[in-house]
Amino acid sequence: MINENQNPPIARLMDYGKFLYTQQKQASKQKAQSHGPELKEVRLSVKIDTHDLEVKTNLIKKFIDRGDKVKLSIQLKGREMMFQNKVSGLLERVRADSGANFEKPLDRMGNRFSVILVKAKEGKKSDEIKNS
Repeated sequence: MINENQNPPIARLMDYGKFLYTQQKQASKQKAQSHGPELKEVRLSVKIDTHDLEVKTNLIKKFIDRGDKVKLSIQLKGREMMFQNKVSGLLERVRADSGANFEKPLDRMGNRFSVILVKAKEGKKSDEIKNS
C-alpha cells in the first residue's frame, strides 16, 4: 500500500523476494554501522617517560569517549619487582589524567598488574586503587 487514505486506495505491485532482499541489506548495513563497547588494552611500563605517558593517556581518552572500556596493564620484569609501590601511583595518575573511573580494584597476576577504566559518571567521584 502506498496511500490507503485515498479513494480508491493506491497500491503498487512488487517482487516480494526483491523486497525482502533490500530489507535484509538495510538491516545488515545498520548492524555494521552500529558500534558496541569493546575492551581495548593499553600496556604501560614503570619506566615510561612523561611524553610517552601523555600519548598513551590521550589514546585512552579517545577510547573512553567512544564508549569503550580500557584495560591498563603493567608488567614488571626482573628487578622491576622492587617498584611495585609505583604501579598504583602510575595507574592513579593515568586515571586522573584521562578522567575515567576504575571498574574494579587493582588486579595482580604474578608480575602483571591490571585495572579496567570506564567512563566517569557525572557527579560521581572515582574510587582510589587499594594497594595489594
